[in-house]
Order: sequence, then C-alpha cells, then structure tokens
Amino acid sequence: MLASAVPALCGDLALPVESVRPPLLNPRPVSQWEVEVGGRYWFSSGRMRKDVFGFTGVSDNVFLSRLTWTGLSAWSPEIFGRVDHLSGFFVKGFVGGGDITTGNLQDEDFPPVTVPYSSTNSEQHDGRLAYAVIDAGWGWRSREYRFGFFGGYQYQREKVNGFGCVQTAANPFICAPTIPSSVLAITQVTTWNAVRLGFNAEWRYGNWIADADVAWLPFAWLTADDTHWLRPFNAPESGVSVSNWQVEGLVRYRFANGFSLGAGGRYWRIDSSFAQTTPNVIGIPQTIGVVSERWGGFVQASYKFGELPALRY
Repeated sequence: MLASAVPALCGDLALPVESVRPPLLNPRPVSQWEVEVGGRYWFSSGRMRKDVFGFTGVSDNVFLSRLTWTGLSAWSPEIFGRVDHLSGFFVKGFVGGGDITTGNLQDEDFPPVTVPYSSTNSEQHDGRLAYAVIDAGWGWRSREYRFGFFGGYQYQREKVNGFGCVQTAANPFICAPTIPSSVLAITQVTTWNAVRLGFNAEWRYGNWIADADVAWLPFAWLTADDTHWLRPFNAPESGVSVSNWQVEGLVRYRFANGFSLGAGGRYWRIDSSFAQTTPNVIGIPQTIGVVSERWGGFVQASYKFGELPALRY
C-alpha cells in the first residue's frame, strides 16, 4: 500500500523538463513579428573642413586655402522604426532634419598664391540639415538579448551660410573694410550618399534596455556646391570617401504597456580625400579634401507592437 502511494506522490510533484532548464538553454519565446515605431529629438553640433589645393595634375600638392565651419548647432526631430521577424530578418531606419542655427566660418588663404596670409571670420545662420538611414539584416533574438548584422544606405545633406566677413590676420586686400553680418557671403551645400555595414546589439534587464549600433561606411559619394556671392563664383564639388565610422548608444525604460522612454548619443564622421572642385571663373579642376562631423545627444519615445508578455520560470 505504501509502495504504491510513493510513485503517485512523486508524480504529483513532477515538473516539466523545460521549466527547470537554465535560461540560456531554454530561451524565452519571441513572437512571429515585432514592430517598434517612435520619434526622437536630436540636439547636435557639427564641424566641416575643406582644404583646397592646386590644379589637378599640375600643382596638386600646393595648399591654397582652408574653410573651417565650426559650432554648427542643429535641432532636428526624427521618426524611426524597426521590424523583426522570427526568422531573424529585420529592417530598421530613421529620417530627420531641422535647422542649423549657429556656427562660424574661418576662411584661410595661404602664400604663395595669397600674400600676405589671410584669415577671415563669418557668422553662420539659416542653415539646414536633412538625413535618412535604412538598414536590413539578420540577427538572433530572445527576450533578453538581440544581436544582428546589417547592410544599408545613408543620405546626409547640410546647407550652411556665411554672413559678413572680418579680416583677423594682416591681409589688407581681403574683407577690408569689414563686410557687415547682414550680407550673405558664402553658401556651402554638402550631400553624402553612403553604404553602411554594421553591428547592432540590445540587452534587456527587467524593464531597462541598452542598445548599441556601430556602422562602417566603406564607400560614400560626395556632391557639393560652394557659392561665393560677393565675387561671384560657383564651385561644384564631387568625390569618393572610404573607411568612415558611425556609432550610436541608447538607454531606455520600457513600461508594461509597450511604451518606452530613453536617451542616447550619436557620432558621425565622413571624409573624402579624393574629391575635386571646378570653380567657374577658372574652369580647371582642383583637388580638395572634405571632412564632415556631427555629434550630440537625443531623447526618444517609442511603442512596440507584438511583443509577448513577460513569462516566469
């Protein structure tokens, strides 16, 4: 009688095999589709430098001038989204834009073409920033972790304006007398189209989520336009960039209803050492080098559809 009761008692206390496996051997299930959409506000600053050399094939190594745009503060709202499938395939992206409100242009001209050395300052305002990114890739995900590799495309366009001109060196011929800040002197429009290859990761601890995104830009194509309104002349620019990097990090808190709030940071750099410009008053190509950087922090809000409710082991 006692012997027959023991198996029955043990049977009542038996647990499913899955419930006693460690989490890494028994990952929590994920849904067939998960979709997250939201909005961000990016507070960024930027810098752009352009070096101009001599005529292509004749005097490439002669350093003529440098235009350095600094303090290019921008405020840009953006929308973003991501779609994940159970197979591991995912698509993500964002688009945004806004005003570049502040900044300064230092325009330097060097001997032997410009004698004596000249350095002028101009105020930047009324600029514009626009950008878009789309990536597709494959990864592995559970309810605690997400890792993925992706390839994609980025578009970035910046328009900056230099107003006025103040000579800060000893050259008596350039911006002498001073040109008032109400006068538009220079407009630079720079557009990049780039290929992205990268890695994306997410780690979740309770309701807290940390995200990281690292992208390598193996190729980027530059098209630009430099207009000096007071001379006047226009200089179309083009070139190819290789081996640039972009990074982004984010920490957020997700509420039980799928809504989340977070804050993060982002850094972009694209440069081209293989570009040319052809000023219309000269008509002969010149070698240029262009470096564009933008960095800053953002806040965001998002909502996620399709996520399974939390499970207990």
